[in-house]
Amino acid sequence: MKTKLLNSGKKAAGAVAMIALALIIGAVLVLISGNKPMEAYATIISGAFGSKLRLSELFIKMIPLTIMALGISIAYKAQLWNIGADGQFTMGAIASAAIGIYVELPPFLIVPLSILSAILAGGLWAGLAGWLKTKFNANEVITTLMLNYIATYFLAFLVYGPMMDPQGELAQSEVLKESLRIPLLFSNYRIHAGIVIMILIILLMFFFWKTPLGYKTDLIGQGEKVSTYAGINVKRTIIITMMISGAFAGLAGWNETYGVQYRLLEGISSGYGDIAVVIALLGELNPLGIVISSFFFSILMVGGSCMQRMTNVPYSIVDVIKGLIIIFVIARTAFRNTAIKYTMKEWIGRRKNYAK
Repeated sequence: MKTKLLNSGKKAAGAVAMIALALIIGAVLVLISGNKPMEAYATIISGAFGSKLRLSELFIKMIPLTIMALGISIAYKAQLWNIGADGQFTMGAIASAAIGIYVELPPFLIVPLSILSAILAGGLWAGLAGWLKTKFNANEVITTLMLNYIATYFLAFLVYGPMMDPQGELAQSEVLKESLRIPLLFSNYRIHAGIVIMILIILLMFFFWKTPLGYKTDLIGQGEKVSTYAGINVKRTIIITMMISGAFAGLAGWNETYGVQYRLLEGISSGYGDIAVVIALLGELNPLGIVISSFFFSILMVGGSCMQRMTNVPYSIVDVIKGLIIIFVIARTAFRNTAIKYTMKEWIGRRKNYAK
């Protein structure tokens, strides 16, 4: 128990150190641009927490980021590098919007049907990459990335073509009926009941790794030979794991469509998928770590927009900070893997010498 707590503490300290280093470098860049770092960062904090409205916007950003990052963490635990969450998000948004706009049924049937369609669309889109990996040994990094582009252009085709609002001239669909939208928690703010879904998924993730499927997923991450020896159908589990990961992103797409935008529009994913990957890695694939990382990035996004409006510091500084965190996460992972390999080689060498 003490060892587990110590490891968790080390991981948390490492994440904090990476964030701190990124913020320090960001402060230097702010200083070079002729602005005051403390003023810029204070504006970010006030921009995220300065009023109930801004706090509401913070949670609006946090909901899809957290859901997507949790889904990505499932794939990454199995050593499946799903970087296609944006595409899965987009397909979930498309499928759910189509149900809401074109299917004539009572709202109490449309809403669950739209959720199911989003989950299936996102899951099948990611499952396709999983199938290509098991069938043709196609690298999932490449396939999920390419599927992102297909989903993006498919969305553009729809909002400029068959799903374009006939009453408007913008690249967007008709507005969803009010009876189909996710209820608001407060009348004067945009925060909606999607936060309840996010909390339920967070709680679900703590139990997922105790289930047989969670055990199989975790075991696959330790190597195919180990999984096969344990009697696991590796190919089937890979596809299922990718589908679950994509289903989370599809659900996030439904959340954005029915809770924020109320319609389908070009660029609806807003690059959430890329940020969710960083959040999952920074959170060490741990549900609690992911929640904290998601909260931090939501502060950056909401507060960064306020900083750009209220100071002379451009929003690109926030992008630089996010980029630095990505670099530090990758560097830390590479360093850790190298250290593990070196330790293993050293241990094997000592065993051989001892045997002699």
